[in-house]
Amino acid sequence: MKKILLILIFQNFALGRGFSQSITIDDLLSLPSLSQNSMDHFMNKIGFSSRKARLEDNLMMTSYVEKNKVKKKDSITKRSVDLYKKDNARYFALRTSSLNEYMDGQRQLIKAGFFYDNKKDTSKPTPILFQKKNITVETKYSVEDSIPQYIFLLQKKELPGPAEIQYAEDLLKFNSHEYLVSYFGEKNVKKDLYYFSEKELKKCSVLFGNSTRQVVFVWNDEDNLHDLSFILISNIIPTASAAKFDKILPNNEWMLKNGIHAGMSLIELLKLNGKDFEFYGNQSELAFMVKPQDGGKIDFKKTAITLSCSNCNNNRLFNTSTLAALDIAGESLPVYVYHIIISPEAK
Repeated sequence: MKKILLILIFQNFALGRGFSQSITIDDLLSLPSLSQNSMDHFMNKIGFSSRKARLEDNLMMTSYVEKNKVKKKDSITKRSVDLYKKDNARYFALRTSSLNEYMDGQRQLIKAGFFYDNKKDTSKPTPILFQKKNITVETKYSVEDSIPQYIFLLQKKELPGPAEIQYAEDLLKFNSHEYLVSYFGEKNVKKDLYYFSEKELKKCSVLFGNSTRQVVFVWNDEDNLHDLSFILISNIIPTASAAKFDKILPNNEWMLKNGIHAGMSLIELLKLNGKDFEFYGNQSELAFMVKPQDGGKIDFKKTAITLSCSNCNNNRLFNTSTLAALDIAGESLPVYVYHIIISPEAK
């Protein structure tokens, strides 16, 4: 009986060592920092052989496949690692046919401090997006040739240089809260709530809150604070934290490449556009928003602008559905750019 127990203990130990000597999540996270030569040496050391690079979907891809160490091929776990580069990011895909390794890998990512949607059930093979600064790991499942494929797709994005972040449009490259943090630092990027309407709140991130460089980032994926929907630039931002801020800020310093900035007068906006345009009046639910139109130098379909007027609440000129900017400019009223909204499609 004791002999059988010892054999079982040894077998369990050997199985555990098999994966630890192969590749772990820690190994996967270290791959982006290795040069190609160092990576070849490292992968060979942990039991992987490299294939020749191949072209797949217009991407040059290199694959590493685990060397078979036993004769019964159907009884072993199959593992491989693919790597490629796309745009400004490097990708590393770890594939395993072991559900236990997949589940254990997710637990390791949580232990390593990766941000994820904690409403997800990690006791099941659920696809989850893990994020930590400029690294994301997407876990997913598929079946190839009747063999289950549990995948850890790591993406490491390059950080832009200081010269690349000069205008408001440059901020559109930050497609997640964690990526913002990786560039601007945790103290400058805070999670917040955006007043999408009087009754609807959306999770957002605020860069340089309560300052002359404040920007609101609103996400399509609120659970993961990921996939940028749009950014909003204004002297006064509609967020929960800003509602508690009672100081008056000077004009926001962020400027669009075409020269638009918060606080710009209506006359300046007209000169910049080089043509008259319309905006909604008080009889519209979109009061003071410039109508989505083009024809001038500014494409208001891509750049959403809301205007404001100081001490104009009782002015009857605004009690209509739409107004011509030239007509209002002729009245010398203090109308200025209040909110600027741009989305990734505006790049």
